Amino acid sequence: MKRQVDWFLIIEVIALSVLGYITLKSAVITVQNGDVIVKKQMFFLLLGTIGALFFYFYDYRKLLNFVPVLYALTLLVLLTTLVLGKVIHGSKSWINLGVFMLQPSEPAKLIAILTIGYIAKNTRSNYLTFKTMLKLGFAVGVLLVLILIQPDFGTASVYIVMLVVVLFVLGLDRKVIIILIVFSILGGIFAWNYVFKPYQKNRILTVINPERDPLGSGYQVIQSKIAVGSGRIFGKGFGKGTQSKLKYLPEPHTDFIFAVFSEEFGFMGVAVVLALYMLIILRILNIARVALDKEGMIMAVAVAAVFFYQSVVSIGMVVGLIPTTGIPLPFFSYGGSGTITYLSMIGLVLNIYRKRFSII
Repeated sequence: MKRQVDWFLIIEVIALSVLGYITLKSAVITVQNGDVIVKKQMFFLLLGTIGALFFYFYDYRKLLNFVPVLYALTLLVLLTTLVLGKVIHGSKSWINLGVFMLQPSEPAKLIAILTIGYIAKNTRSNYLTFKTMLKLGFAVGVLLVLILIQPDFGTASVYIVMLVVVLFVLGLDRKVIIILIVFSILGGIFAWNYVFKPYQKNRILTVINPERDPLGSGYQVIQSKIAVGSGRIFGKGFGKGTQSKLKYLPEPHTDFIFAVFSEEFGFMGVAVVLALYMLIILRILNIARVALDKEGMIMAVAVAAVFFYQSVVSIGMVVGLIPTTGIPLPFFSYGGSGTITYLSMIGLVLNIYRKRFSII
């Protein structure tokens, strides 16, 4: 009998979640209401597990039938966020639900992936047609624009990468790829001159030279790199990281949580975490390879793209290779919206694996 569950993927996700939770407990020691944050994260992990179980047991092929309704509801929530949302760090991206702050752009990633699967399911051709490309671009693009308006460029970039990877896997023509690259370069130049705000430009320039403003835009990167470097081979030990405990690290439980982990667990700990992320992405890509149908394959690829991009950007951010974008590190960064979404994505991928031999 063929195996129904990819236990390797489950164990890898549990291992990352445990390491993330342990790191969070240390990161919030000097943060106001740190004990509340830890308790909330445990609650989010529980909700995420419930979400994962739902997406694992409910046949994804039947779930795709509800995509038009789910997509419409997502648009409504994102529009509501623009009107009634709470501004945090310059972006109107959150809705206060009382129990926790909902960031709709996070679960919208899962809806975008389901929408991609829905379009793939309802496309007869096995090749990427111009019509299909327009459908995918429009469906993801509408969500992207609503998130850009907030404005949340970091989260919006996740949708762009997701779409590009999906189009590439479906067979995007080489000429179209070149055209997209050219438009991306021109769009980048336009955005730099007319869209990006001064603080966003500073973040990019800070990556090139953090010392240009060591007490301003370069402060976060410099302190983060100090934290990572001071961990050396084996780290300072759990709860003994000085950068976070002395409050040199900004947002130690969200944007810079990996810097906290690096300082306390050192190079060896970082190697383990990087290996876990790599194994998770490879397992998901393997599930895409053995998927029963085109929609299952492309949704698994989209999930892998999200995890790969967010882990690379979030980790690259703390070592000064990538501008500070506020993109959370899956299974590590504190936050209910993200935690529930990422675990639900894992449930969806496991569902695709479970149904790989089904014919009904």
